[in-house]
Amino acid sequence: MKSAAIYTLLFGLAAFAVIMSANSCTHNPDLQDVPEICFESEVLPVFLNNCALSGCHDGSGEPDLVLNSYTNIMEGIKAGDPNGSEIYKSITKTSGEDKMPPDQPLSTDNRTIIRLWIEQGAKETLCQ
Repeated sequence: MKSAAIYTLLFGLAAFAVIMSANSCTHNPDLQDVPEICFESEVLPVFLNNCALSGCHDGSGEPDLVLNSYTNIMEGIKAGDPNGSEIYKSITKTSGEDKMPPDQPLSTDNRTIIRLWIEQGAKETLCQ
């Protein structure tokens, strides 16, 4: 698990990116100082605890989109392009049928982790 300081840095970077994008149409934040997001310990748990639940995206409810493994998750991810990734677009929607999860949105921290992971290339990292 990453320390609270890492999450504070990630949240701060996300907030900075939002502020900068509001002031500039072409801002591309420099992500080289952001620690690599670990798929196994940071991204997969978000999907398992919020999406791959019984009757939802575990294979029993939505068989066309199962979100319980790297291979399955990557079917809705475009590495390097969060806004081109169907899964990311669904978790950041504020309304409509495609908004996921439908009852309660993911936390800002969880959405930020997924966005940064995608921007970093959506790698299947196994961290210790």
